[in-house]
Amino acid sequence: MSLNQKLKEILKKRYKPLIGIIGQSGTGKSTALRNLDPKTTYILDLERKGFPFPGANKFNIIPIDNPNAFTREFAKVLKEDNCETIVIESFTKYVEQVATLANTNFKGFDIWAFIARTIRSMLDSIKNDKATVICTGIDDIVKIPQVTGGETSSRRIKVQGKVHEGTVEKEFLIVLFTEICKNEKTEEIEYFFQTNTDGVTSAKTPMGMFKERLIPNDIAEVLKAVEEYYE
Repeated sequence: MSLNQKLKEILKKRYKPLIGIIGQSGTGKSTALRNLDPKTTYILDLERKGFPFPGANKFNIIPIDNPNAFTREFAKVLKEDNCETIVIESFTKYVEQVATLANTNFKGFDIWAFIARTIRSMLDSIKNDKATVICTGIDDIVKIPQVTGGETSSRRIKVQGKVHEGTVEKEFLIVLFTEICKNEKTEEIEYFFQTNTDGVTSAKTPMGMFKERLIPNDIAEVLKAVEEYYE
């Protein structure tokens, strides 16, 4: 193996980014998965409502109905030899399942302590050097008071509990927010990703990875850009 090949192997093991795809329902989060390689992609399907693109059944889809099952199945698929990409569909549903479990087993402050602790553990556990992890999630629009008076709006991933409010995005290398626009010529709706903030979202990508603020909502192309960037 040449020196260049060795360096590439080291980089492949080191740079396995966490990627967030954030946006409202119907804005292209799940559809963005359509061009991933189904042979090497595992989808942990917490939503359990199907996928809106042809050929979805070719993917390795594992239904998840509780946080314990998520932890078990994530560890299992990570050991699969052909696993290169893991999709968590969705972070929002995971948090809802954690909240249901907390409300069933705890009371008062212990509910929120359990939610915060479990989300923290989940975010730490999905970081790895083998597979790229993609999390989809619903965004929340919040009002933030300004020192000079008034308020500004901010879009960020929705989460329950104050501990992780506004801080989940820092765990991800790449955060893409969905954006839909109407093509004035064709009058068709087009779906995009925001690669960097527009002053309202918490979208972010590494410096210079993308020239445009808006790119087509194709996560397979995003992964190609990541590979080219680090090589």
